[in-house]
Amino acid sequence: MGMSFLQISRSSAIRSSPVHANAPRELTMHDLVHDLATIILGHESIVLNATDPRTRKKAKHRYCRHAQLINYQNQYKVFNYLPGNIRSFHVRHSEKQQLPQKAFSRTKYIRVLDISGCLVVGQSTPSNILLPCSVLQLKLLRYLDASSLPITSLPESFHSLQNMGTLILSNCSLATLPDSICSLNKLCYLDLAGNASLSKLPDNFHLLNKLMFLNMSSCSKLTELPDNFSLECLEHLNLLGCHEIKNLPQDFGNLENLRFLNLSDCYKISVLPESFCQLKHLKDLNLSDCRALIVLPECFGDLSELESLNVTSCPRLARLPESVCKMTNLKCLNLSYCLGMLELPLSLGDLNLQILDISAGALGHLPDSISKMASLTQFVVTSGHPRVFGEAQEIKKSLNLPGRTVHRVRNTGRYNSIVELGHVNCPELLIRSLQRVKRPEDAETIKLRDKSCLRQLALHWNQKNMNADASSAESILERLIPARNLEQFMIQGYMSKGFPNWMSHISSHLPSVTYLSLFDLGACDNLPPFGQLPNLRSLYLQKIPNVTKIGKEFYGEGGTCTKLRLLQLKSMDNLVEWWTTQTGEEDGEFLIPNLHNLELKDCPKLKFLPYPPRSMFWILDNSNEALAGPRLGFWELSSSTLPCRMGIKNCIFRSSEWCILQQFPALEEFSLTSCRGLRALPEAISCFTSLKKLSLMSLEDLEMLPDWLGYLPSLQVLGIKDCRNLRILPASMGNLTALRVLMLLECEGLYRLPEWLGQFSSLRELHIRDCSNITFLPESIRNLTALEELYISGCSSLVHRSRREDACKVSHIRKVILEPEEEPNEEGQEELLAQEEGLEESCMDSLWRELSERWSRHREDREELEMSDSDSEHLYRFGQEDSENEDDEQEYWANEDDKQEDWYL
Repeated sequence: MGMSFLQISRSSAIRSSPVHANAPRELTMHDLVHDLATIILGHESIVLNATDPRTRKKAKHRYCRHAQLINYQNQYKVFNYLPGNIRSFHVRHSEKQQLPQKAFSRTKYIRVLDISGCLVVGQSTPSNILLPCSVLQLKLLRYLDASSLPITSLPESFHSLQNMGTLILSNCSLATLPDSICSLNKLCYLDLAGNASLSKLPDNFHLLNKLMFLNMSSCSKLTELPDNFSLECLEHLNLLGCHEIKNLPQDFGNLENLRFLNLSDCYKISVLPESFCQLKHLKDLNLSDCRALIVLPECFGDLSELESLNVTSCPRLARLPESVCKMTNLKCLNLSYCLGMLELPLSLGDLNLQILDISAGALGHLPDSISKMASLTQFVVTSGHPRVFGEAQEIKKSLNLPGRTVHRVRNTGRYNSIVELGHVNCPELLIRSLQRVKRPEDAETIKLRDKSCLRQLALHWNQKNMNADASSAESILERLIPARNLEQFMIQGYMSKGFPNWMSHISSHLPSVTYLSLFDLGACDNLPPFGQLPNLRSLYLQKIPNVTKIGKEFYGEGGTCTKLRLLQLKSMDNLVEWWTTQTGEEDGEFLIPNLHNLELKDCPKLKFLPYPPRSMFWILDNSNEALAGPRLGFWELSSSTLPCRMGIKNCIFRSSEWCILQQFPALEEFSLTSCRGLRALPEAISCFTSLKKLSLMSLEDLEMLPDWLGYLPSLQVLGIKDCRNLRILPASMGNLTALRVLMLLECEGLYRLPEWLGQFSSLRELHIRDCSNITFLPESIRNLTALEELYISGCSSLVHRSRREDACKVSHIRKVILEPEEEPNEEGQEELLAQEEGLEESCMDSLWRELSERWSRHREDREELEMSDSDSEHLYRFGQEDSENEDDEQEYWANEDDKQEDWYL
């Protein structure tokens, strides 16, 4: 008969062009053969309805290989009618009932057993279901699916199923696995996902030497993997949501055939084992939401076959190792929401990336080499430093990547120009001057819903030229429903009071949105249920003056912001309360459990009820009430994050209110800026026993530092700037033996450096700038044997002595930079000003790391440094392509004059 039962399809036969020459052929089965297969299958399978006695009699004497049981409700006698020769058995549409112990005693030839269909959605769950003991008699069983059944344990004799190749026990209630499971020599596929009570694996788990697929995602109580985890055939390992795992086994690198590894949301893993770089065949690595991860191994580039690396939302990861630039097979790199990553490797452009995502990060600039990455097809930057956003747009142009399409609506004689967008397909679209749309039906003609390639959409109304009825904006927005795969959505200047109906069901219309920004909504007094957006990671709200409360309506029915990582609220002058539970009371479920960054600026009335999100990073600027209340309730939250970084600026607290800071004992970085009336540091800071970095800036009333400052055992970096009334440093500071960097800037009240300075046994960098009354270095500076870098500027007497009579005091220091001794010329003045402005970087890490670099550059080539901005606002940049000035609009979505000058955060 040969291949006569297959025919080449007509669609394949007409492919004659060279374009389709290598396309796969489509074959069509002859109708008669299809009919024959249907007849044979009809004899091979049977559906047994437990509620229909007629199907039982037909089943008992049938010869068939496949059987399906439906509507089982404890009619245990139905198993007596199963054909004895069946090879596969499936349970469907049945109540979650205990199957009879002898259910399979007559069907010893079963190879495939699927009893997962005992689950009925919405049905009450029994406390425990046991596998029927007759399952253990199925010696030929190769596939068992018991997923979603509340099975708490497996029988010890489970190892008797020696032919088992696939075992699916996902979403059960397993607390332990029997040691005997390690004797299943043929097991290749094991799915244990969702067993939230499973705390450990058997010690001999490595004996499953044929295992290729292991899924333990959402085993949230699993604390560790066995010390010996050398599964030599393992290719796929999923540990997503294994929250309690702190370390991977030291021999993890012995998984030499591993191709796929998912460690997402393993938020207690801080480092990877040294052997990790031995995973030579790894192709896909997901480290997203590993919020404790602080470093990748230096040998990370040895993962030479890696194609996809996802480290989104790893806020403590400070950098990528240089060896990453050797990973020539890497195609996709996701660095979005890495709030602690301040720079990228200079040679990153050596990679052959196709997709690079750096959205919502803390990068201060981009390497020039990225502009030469010809392989790049997608470069995603939605928000971040304005300089980075601008550089990204230039890189897109140089690589001819699809960029923003900016359309300014205009009225012509016959029609409105918005209709021209009907034929535009682009990944990023900004529509400006929507107030000029006179007929809402014109907006409908562009059919945004059909533009599936659109990933970023920004809609802008110009309030200065809002001649039409402001309520027309709602009619226009009603007709601008984006496609479901939109990822970033931004609205500015919307002037209607309410939102269109589709935004009341926004989660069903825009399920893929990760970034949402609303700016300058003058009439809006109530927000749609944005809390229902299942993938929302960043929410930015600014200048919405009529919103006074954000309550349960924000979350909708059953909504939780489990993926929300960044929350920025600015100039919300009248916002009084934000509920973080459905009721605003302490007995409700906490709805923002995993926030990484909370930034409040000019929200003076805002209180979170019953308590604020337990964010990792806090920025409070003129937002006094955010910490108000007798307690914050953090330690009662079912939250996985611990506050570790906080910056407070322009806030005025009474002395009793500062005590609230005692509820942040895990803080590692803390800054105080421009807090008036603060004559002494709040004593609550003494509770920060893990504090590593402390910055004090522009505290004009600060007169003294407390003695307890010297008893912060972990303090490594101390920066004091523009505290002009500070006159003395307490002697107890000599106890700061872990201190590595000390910066004294613009402290005109300091008249000398104390002799106990020589007790800083770990000090590596000392910066002194514009402290004009300090005239000499103490003798004890000779004792600072670890001191590697000394920078002095703007202290003419101190510079003069350090170059002459005190030169011997600093001769042991590797790098000494003294600038200037004489008055600088105009060019030097500008450069020093640029250096000074450079100290206003938004992240403290950037300041410490880059300061010496800037001093060195000033000395060596005297090139002018670009003044840095520290605007951490929403930074969607409007197109510079627009040459019209009629609107006097800002270059950035956020107002330029609203930029911050935070030194630390």
